[in-house]
Amino acid sequence: MQRSYFSFFGQDPTTVSLPERLRSAGGAFLGLLFTMAVGRYLGELVGSSTWVMASLGASALLVYVLPSSPMAQPWAVIGGNVISAVIGISCVYWVKHPIFIAPVAVGLSILCMFLLRCLHPPAAAVAMITALGSVTSFQYVLFPVLTESVLLIMTGIAYNNLTGKRYPHLSVLNKPKDENLVIRESDIDTVLSRYNQVIDINRSDLASLIEQVEMRAYEYKLEGIKCSDIMTAAVLSLEVSTPLEAAWKTLRANHIKAMPVIDRGRRVVGMVTVEDFLKHANIDFHQNFGQRMRGFLRHGLKGIEKTLTAYPDAVGQIMSKKVRVISDSRNVLDLVEVFHSQGHHHLPVIDRHQALVGIITQSDFVAAIERSLRK
Repeated sequence: MQRSYFSFFGQDPTTVSLPERLRSAGGAFLGLLFTMAVGRYLGELVGSSTWVMASLGASALLVYVLPSSPMAQPWAVIGGNVISAVIGISCVYWVKHPIFIAPVAVGLSILCMFLLRCLHPPAAAVAMITALGSVTSFQYVLFPVLTESVLLIMTGIAYNNLTGKRYPHLSVLNKPKDENLVIRESDIDTVLSRYNQVIDINRSDLASLIEQVEMRAYEYKLEGIKCSDIMTAAVLSLEVSTPLEAAWKTLRANHIKAMPVIDRGRRVVGMVTVEDFLKHANIDFHQNFGQRMRGFLRHGLKGIEKTLTAYPDAVGQIMSKKVRVISDSRNVLDLVEVFHSQGHHHLPVIDRHQALVGIITQSDFVAAIERSLRK
C-alpha cells in the first residue's frame, strides 16, 4: 500500500546499491569542496565578491550521481551554464519589465541548449539567478560560471574514472556479441522520435539495457525447460566393436552426421562422426570419393597402432574419446555456452546412472527457444 501510494507521486523505483550511493555522495562532496576552495581563492585574487554559483550543487549531482547521463557530460555542463549566464545577463539589459526577465531568460536558455545540444537542467537556474540578481557584468560568465564549471568537470573526470565510472561517457553503440541481435542507432532514433520526449540516457546505455532485458526474458522463458524435454530419446548409438562398414552404413542410411559410442552399460565412451571417417580414410576429393571410402572400409586402418580396441577395423579405432555430455536434469540454459561458445553440434544426454538416454542437436535447441518464445 505504501509503495503504491508513493508511486502515485512518481517515486523513482530504481534501486541502487549502498556502495554506489556512498560513491556518488562522496564524489559530490569532494568535487564541490575542491571547486569552491579554488573558486574562493580565485575570487580573492580578482576581487570578486561572487565566487560560487548557487546551481553548482545541482550540477554536481548530475556529474557524480548520473555520470552516464547526456545532461552530465562536459559540453552540457560547461556549454549549458555559460550560454544560460550570457542569456540571463542579456535579459537584464533587454527585458524592461521585472516580471518577464526571469521567465524569458529561462525559456531562451532552454531553447538555446536544445539547439546547441548541451541541455543541462542546473543551467536554467543559472539563467534565472542571473536575471533575478540583476547581474550586468559579463565578467560573471568567465568567473565564476565558466571557471567553476571547468573545475567541477575536472574533478568529475578524475573521481569517476578512479571509482570505476567512465566519464565522459561517449554515446557509442558497441558491436553486439551476437550478430543476430543487432540494435542499430537508426532504430533507437526512430523509437525516440515517436516518444518525442527527452530521455536522460545515452544511446549506448539504452541499447545495452534493451539487450540485457531481452536476454533476461529469454532466460525466464527457458528456466523451466529441462534437457530431457527437448532431447531426441530414440537415439541411435554404436558400440566400440561395431565394424567400420556397419557404422558407415548406419550414418548414411539415417542421414545423420554423428553417433555416440557406448559400452555394455550404455555409458558414453566416444563419438564417431562423418568427419572421423573422412579424416582417417584420407579422402582427397580430387580422387574418386566412393573408391577411397570403400578401400578404407575394406582394409581398415593399416599403419595405425590399434591401441583403442581389441577389435580390428572397428569404430573404437576412429572415434573421438573426448566427448561432452549433459545430464537430462540440467536446464537448457546450460546449452547456450556448449553450442554457441564451444562449437558443439551434437550433445549426448545421460541419466543419473551415466547411461545414454538421448541426444540434443543445435536444431533441437533452436526449436526449443522458438517454442518458448511463442508461449
